[in-house]
Amino acid sequence: MAKVTKNNLAFKKPIISTAENLISTDDLLSNLASLHEELSSLPQDNVNFDSLDEYKTGLANKKLLKHKNPGVRAFVACCLSDILRLYAPDAPYTDTQLTEIFKLFLSQFEQLGYPENGYYIQQTFLITKLLEYRSIVLLTDLPTSEKLLENLFQIFYDDSKNFQPKLFNVIGNFLGEVISEFDSVPISVLKLIFNKFLTYNPEELPKGLGIVSNCGYEVSLILCEGYSSRMGRHLTRYYSEILYHASNDNERMTYESRNNLKVILSKLHKLVIKIWETVPELVASVIGFIYHELSSDNDQIRILATKLVGTLLTINSDLNFPATHQDTFKSWMLKIADVNPEVRIQWIETIPEILLVRDDISSEIEKGLAKTLIDTDPRVRKLSVVVFEEVPLSEVLKNITNDAVYSSLLHLTREKNRDVRELSINTVAKLYSNSLQSDDSSFQNNKVHEIINSIPSVLFNLYYINDPNINEQVDTVIFEDILPIDTDNESRIKRLLSVLANLDKKAFTSFFAFNKRQLEMSRAFSKYIEFCEQLNNLSDDDNDESSTKSNIMLLLQKTITWLAAGLADPTKGTEALNTLRKLNDPRLYYLVKTCISNEVTFSTLKNSYKELSNKLQDPGLFRKYNMKSVSTIIPRDLAKEVKILLLRSSPIIYNVSNISSLLNISHPSGDTEVELKRKLLDNISKVNPTIFKDQVRMLKDSINEYEESNTGDNNLTINETLKTLYKISKVLKEQIDFDDSFFLTKLNDIALEGKPMMAKYATKIICMSPAPDDLLTRIKKYILPLDREKDNNFTAHVIVLMEIFKFHPHILDEDSTDIVSYLIKDILLSNEVVGNQDNDSSWVTDSQLDESKYYPLANKIFALKLFTNKLRAIAGSVNNDDLAKTFAEKTVKLVFYLIASGGELISENNTENYPTPDAYQTKLRCYSGLQLLKLAKIPKMQHFIKSADVIKLVNIVEDESLPVRKTFLDHLKEYIGSELISIKFLPLIFFTTYEPDKELKKNTKTWINYTFSKPSFKKGTFFERILPRLIHAIAHHPDIVEGLQQTGEAYLNALTTSVDYLIFYFDSIATQENFNLLYYLSERVKNYRDRVAEEESKEEEEEEEKATDGDDVGKENKESVNLDDNPLTRMYIISELSQMILLKLKERKDWQHSAYPGKLNLPGDVFKPFNSIQEAQASFKPYLNETYTEKLENNIRAKVGRIVHSSQTHRQRVQKRMLASEYHGPDKKKRRQKGMINADSSSDSEGDDRAVHAPLRKNLRERKNIDYQDDDSESEQEEE
Repeated sequence: MAKVTKNNLAFKKPIISTAENLISTDDLLSNLASLHEELSSLPQDNVNFDSLDEYKTGLANKKLLKHKNPGVRAFVACCLSDILRLYAPDAPYTDTQLTEIFKLFLSQFEQLGYPENGYYIQQTFLITKLLEYRSIVLLTDLPTSEKLLENLFQIFYDDSKNFQPKLFNVIGNFLGEVISEFDSVPISVLKLIFNKFLTYNPEELPKGLGIVSNCGYEVSLILCEGYSSRMGRHLTRYYSEILYHASNDNERMTYESRNNLKVILSKLHKLVIKIWETVPELVASVIGFIYHELSSDNDQIRILATKLVGTLLTINSDLNFPATHQDTFKSWMLKIADVNPEVRIQWIETIPEILLVRDDISSEIEKGLAKTLIDTDPRVRKLSVVVFEEVPLSEVLKNITNDAVYSSLLHLTREKNRDVRELSINTVAKLYSNSLQSDDSSFQNNKVHEIINSIPSVLFNLYYINDPNINEQVDTVIFEDILPIDTDNESRIKRLLSVLANLDKKAFTSFFAFNKRQLEMSRAFSKYIEFCEQLNNLSDDDNDESSTKSNIMLLLQKTITWLAAGLADPTKGTEALNTLRKLNDPRLYYLVKTCISNEVTFSTLKNSYKELSNKLQDPGLFRKYNMKSVSTIIPRDLAKEVKILLLRSSPIIYNVSNISSLLNISHPSGDTEVELKRKLLDNISKVNPTIFKDQVRMLKDSINEYEESNTGDNNLTINETLKTLYKISKVLKEQIDFDDSFFLTKLNDIALEGKPMMAKYATKIICMSPAPDDLLTRIKKYILPLDREKDNNFTAHVIVLMEIFKFHPHILDEDSTDIVSYLIKDILLSNEVVGNQDNDSSWVTDSQLDESKYYPLANKIFALKLFTNKLRAIAGSVNNDDLAKTFAEKTVKLVFYLIASGGELISENNTENYPTPDAYQTKLRCYSGLQLLKLAKIPKMQHFIKSADVIKLVNIVEDESLPVRKTFLDHLKEYIGSELISIKFLPLIFFTTYEPDKELKKNTKTWINYTFSKPSFKKGTFFERILPRLIHAIAHHPDIVEGLQQTGEAYLNALTTSVDYLIFYFDSIATQENFNLLYYLSERVKNYRDRVAEEESKEEEEEEEKATDGDDVGKENKESVNLDDNPLTRMYIISELSQMILLKLKERKDWQHSAYPGKLNLPGDVFKPFNSIQEAQASFKPYLNETYTEKLENNIRAKVGRIVHSSQTHRQRVQKRMLASEYHGPDKKKRRQKGMINADSSSDSEGDDRAVHAPLRKNLRERKNIDYQDDDSESEQEEE
């Protein structure tokens, strides 16, 4: 076998200078270069080591290793790298020699940072070859390896050096090979590697400046990517050691140690974030720490860990964090329920950014949001709302499809915390505005779409809270987001209809009230400008003018006070208005007057509004007008206050520019749009008909062109046209040309041949004309005599007569007797429809009365209204005219009989006409109650409605039909609230205690609380003074009367029912301020007799005497009745219950009780003084049966406890206090049966939310045989 010939080193020149053989530096450089060239060419596995011995030893000589010439050192290093390559894997040197060699290598590596040095090529060769043949790993076996390793890394991580980018891979792999051989890399080295992620961020560098990449950062990336397994272990060790030391320091619980922990942990988390961005696989090595941090007992650690995971979820990485690290993600999701609110805050803060970058965890996020929106901490709730503010609607709809989340968001608009509430209101308003601009396809959940569409309802319903700050904010968002001012006509109408299409009934009421307020505000603001201009035109020299000026100033200040009272800050509002006056700028006055003018077009309004806002916001406003700076207000605040007043005063919604678009329904997009336009037009015509001024001709033309055969839905109906024109004629009579004979003839034709509602408004318009008598007389002659059988338009003709009685009753003076007689005999006392029909509805609406199907009912209703109008007409003569007085008495009797009989006037013996259909009876009951309320508004008719009769109206309040109850209560509340009727009707409100409809009861309770707080009612103590009337009414309530006639459970139930009525009253009315008065009035009842009961008893005795002819049997039976059947005893028992409840309230609320200082007489129409002192003293004894006292006390105590904490009144009062304090320095309840009691339990439900199991009544009185066949010859009048 042939022997392989090994290569020998041919180089023979000296490289060590001696005394005998001195070598110059140049020669040495030349020799070393030649040696390096030959050594580098020798193959690694085929060289004769003997030929290398001399140079192997010489190269390690310190003379060369530490030669002063850099070139010598560079070539020596290259030669040594070749020696190590050729001798690999064993190095031909001792550890000491290798140490020195590697020190030389490190010095050469340092020079790589200076590319301009003359030996850069040799240094590049050195590092390349050491990497290529892994000679560098010999460093790991040296005693000083850790120190050498640290120095090695410090060289390449020195930012002062300029390593070339082309070497980054070499350097990175070079260092990677080194640390791969280390079982434990020094922490100092790991800090260099990992801290580079913290100190260098390429994204923060300025763009386009050609900045060179950072060597240390690139090397760290290469190490982490190329040596991830090894670096993962090093990262774990690095993270754990630093966290361990920081945690140990934190155990000292000093501020410094806690702060140090926060700083260190924040740096570690920043490192994790950077690694997740660049080398996400490496995060797995520390994810266990993060998981445990999320569950740490240390709040600070949990907060930071929650923030970390949230940030990681916002980063677009090669790995999916929730999928890769499921346990940690689930642990992070649990932080929404963390005990520390700061952790929950940190969780929610990252949600907006997460939703912007990912949609794979949407279901988890929306579940979390559903909880954070109802979190106990207001900061968490606020940040939850911020999510909807910061994330675009498209992303919100895509990621959040749970309708509960949106419902919770809307609920926060009523949040008790000011910051949360204000942010929520602004956010939902913008959410709605953005939704109108998005495609319906964006809504994946129709329920979500419905909720977002309900936002205007939510906002308009906020006005019911009646807080100035909330009102001001809602005013702003409505005109900035919901109905913005800067839209064109077509878009504005479209948006308005879109908003109205989704308003609920309550919001619609608020919307209409909102626009009604605009007129009031406009008039007040206009007066303010008028007074300002007058003052500025007067001089101070003239005494007469001085007096005038004082009067105007007084009026001005009253106007300012009124305008500012509704603002969030009345003081600032007052200052703003005074400042505006002092500016005395005619241009500003002109702009304000333009904005609030009733006839201003929308474009002019918009331009004036913008100009005025810009002028008032000018920072140099006061300097411009040479005014001294006002410390209490700045231009920005002035602009803000005036802006709110302008939004409230300007006709932005009910604008003349909108009318033509609203009247144009020839091309509707649907029935809903037509209905909304008609609804709007109807309200505008009621609230502000003057803005139809320019449309009068068009409305008249519609009437003139009307033909009965042309009644499509493509035009405004003739009913609506007539109604609108009538309302215009009331305020702008001069705008209607009543000299137009064709127009009047057309109205005449409609009155005689049109449908009922058409005839009604045609007649009204005729009555508005300057000389209607002749035309009305012709109409009357055409209609009379009434004959239902022959008259095809009988119902319409009854309405026409009704309107004539209202406006011009003298036209019918000679015919009223016949009209009334016919209506009673042939309409009220007979039935065209007998009994119930299969398709009868339980409630007939007013609009249905215009349908021929319901004409028989309409005839009866309009007959009653005709009687009311007649009574209005003769009201002035009822005290002087016996005929008028008799008619009034019998009409009132008729109406009360209708109520008592449940709406049935036909005798059971009249088989031809009996019974009246149930739906008819229901409507008749309702309208009977309404006619009584209208009669009560007439001062001279009030004495015909006796207090004993008022009590009977409880039948309507507790009627079996919800529409009856609601309609009657709505009118009752309106009349009482406007102080149009006597307060003797007020106790009726408190018989809604057992109202089964929650919404109606809630609204009634809200009305009570609001009306009770009105200044006029407070000043007159109206609600307090009706307590004796309420006690009297309860004592005469049929359920109470029946119960107190019995014993045992029935007796007790009657008492507890009385307690419920009284508690419902006291819950709303009783306060510390009026407690003494209420207790005094409760006691005072026992100082009087029952006038009503005595008068009724007297009447009954007279009837009995007539019936029995003096027989004593009746008297004997009367004496055997239960004592509590005595009306006086019943009244005294209720009085004692009232006192008992008040004492329990005093005890529970810690009120002070002292004797009432005054003396009040109780109303004489209900109460009667005793004839003697002896009689009065006899009433001082207790009347409440002691057998039931303890049970009643327990029952009262339980109920009082509930109203103190959970009643609607309590909640509203608490809310009002909280709202006041903010700016100045659905529960499930158990039900109970009416009247039932559990003396040993306090679980009875409060009066606000009580189920009613006892049937509601439609007739609680026995019928009396009253003959209505004989009638009078008078007539009546009524408002529509």
